[in-house]
Order: sequence, then structure tokens, then C-alpha cells
Amino acid sequence: MKVLMVCSGNICRSPMAAEYLRHRTAQSGLEHVVVDSAGTLGIRDRPASAEAIATLAEIGLDLSHHRSKGLTAADLRSSELVIGVARDHLEYLAHKHVEGQDDRRLLRSFEKGAEPAADAPDLDDPIGEAIEVYQEQFELIRTCVDHLVLYLKHMNPQTRDG
Repeated sequence: MKVLMVCSGNICRSPMAAEYLRHRTAQSGLEHVVVDSAGTLGIRDRPASAEAIATLAEIGLDLSHHRSKGLTAADLRSSELVIGVARDHLEYLAHKHVEGQDDRRLLRSFEKGAEPAADAPDLDDPIGEAIEVYQEQFELIRTCVDHLVLYLKHMNPQTRDG
């Protein structure tokens, strides 16, 4: 199963969410889950922002290897679950990329629990802000991804605890 995280530039929010999701799926026995990220702006081969790298380094995750990439139709065709960090990303997908059999959700739809909420807010873009803003956004990402992992476990009953 492939989960694709989508944001605008693919240098802040989606890379942080994807890297943390990789970490959490590995911890949770979800080895069958492949995680990727991409951006709607088509920015290619840029590293994650220094603040994003530093924010994840605080919890022992290395984002220094990340290079941005633009969203492609192939990404969508190969993804079962696409997570946009803001509503405009999902709207972009609905208008520009109707192909694919993926399930499309907002990241913050998992903020309150493993059952996605329909009225989720956007995850604000921290680009150009101080590291404290990145840290605040990452705390939201952490909560959402932790609940997303529970959702993924529910999608695959073989990985359920108990």
C-alpha cells in the first residue's frame, strides 16, 4: 500500500509528515506501507527547509536526504491513499488529476482520531517562519500521523493488535 503526502512545494509540510509516517509505520509493524511525498508546485530537487530538517532532528529523524519533487499522474496511480495538507491541494487534485483509485483526505482530518473527520482545517504553511512555527506545525503533524497509523491498521486487519 502506498500513502502519498501532498503539499505545495514539497520542502516543509509533506516531507515532515512523510518522514514521521515512515518512522511510525515501521514502529507499528506496517511494513507493507510505502510512503512518499510530492508538491503541487512542481519544485524539483530542492532539499527540505533547514527548519524542517532541524525540527525532525529534535526527535531523531533525518530529513537531510529529502529532495522535493512535483506531483505526477504516476504518483497518484500508484497511491491508495493521498493525504493533502490543505484543502487547496485536494481541490488541485480534483481538477488536475482525476485519475487514480486513491482515497483522498486532509491530514488534519485525523487530528481527533483514527476516523477521518469531514470538516478538517488546513495545516498552515510554515515556510519563511521561525523554527518555533515549524515545531508547532509538527506537533499537529505528529498527532495526525499517529491517528493515521491507527487508520492504516484498521484498513489492514492482519496488523491489528490483539
